Amino acid sequence: MPVPAPSRRAFLHGCAAGLSLALIRPALAQDAETPPLGFRELTDGIWLHTSWRKTDQGWIPSNGLAVIGPEEVLLIDAAWTPAQTVALLERVAEAAPNRPVNLVVTHAHDDRLAGLAAVHARGGWSLARDETAKEAAGAATIQRSWSGESTSITGGGRTIELFYPGPADTRDNTVAFLPDSAVLFGGCMIRGAEQANLAAVPDSDICRWPQSVEAVIARYGKAAKTVVPDQGEPGGTGLLTHTYELAKAEAAKSCSPAG
Repeated sequence: MPVPAPSRRAFLHGCAAGLSLALIRPALAQDAETPPLGFRELTDGIWLHTSWRKTDQGWIPSNGLAVIGPEEVLLIDAAWTPAQTVALLERVAEAAPNRPVNLVVTHAHDDRLAGLAAVHARGGWSLARDETAKEAAGAATIQRSWSGESTSITGGGRTIELFYPGPADTRDNTVAFLPDSAVLFGGCMIRGAEQANLAAVPDSDICRWPQSVEAVIARYGKAAKTVVPDQGEPGGTGLLTHTYELAKAEAAKSCSPAG
């Protein structure tokens, strides 16, 4: 059934405000419809989903994960719109019939939680760090929350570590690490190889972004093998150092030496 889009503050539109042209799909007159939802398996039981939002520049992508286990599925972030999240849930149902689908939200922007109601409507629960749940309040209700620097949960038959490294793209951005597959989902704080600048949004913390990426590198730089960025293709841990260099350069231009 149709799920209404949440009413949100204007800036809470996603983490691709100034995305590299290399990742933008032109919105031609004959291409008014949303590009197809991307859904492909990265490694055994871990699927990459890619949804889209139309801007003046064209169609901008947003990545998330679906962790498919024998008894349940865990989404790490929803698709960018309610309609695309419904389509994602249908694709998941094709790949994993008759399994409940739950959702972890990595921060309170539409590209991460616009489809929250669709997950709830199908009986799934949602989880985010307490700051994200607070940021989303009034526009969306996240059912469960965690606090502190990190927590471990079980989802899709796997252990998943959620880590808050500090503010970067948003004040509340978290990352997710799957130890058994060495996959790190960087979400909106980690930039793809195609991106030549941070493409920050109004609530980004430019000055502390470098330190937050350093915290991710310190924790997962040796353990991670695959890193999934906000947009673009997954890669190795070079995406972490790439993002750090972008963040350091932007902070040098925008921040005082004291940050």
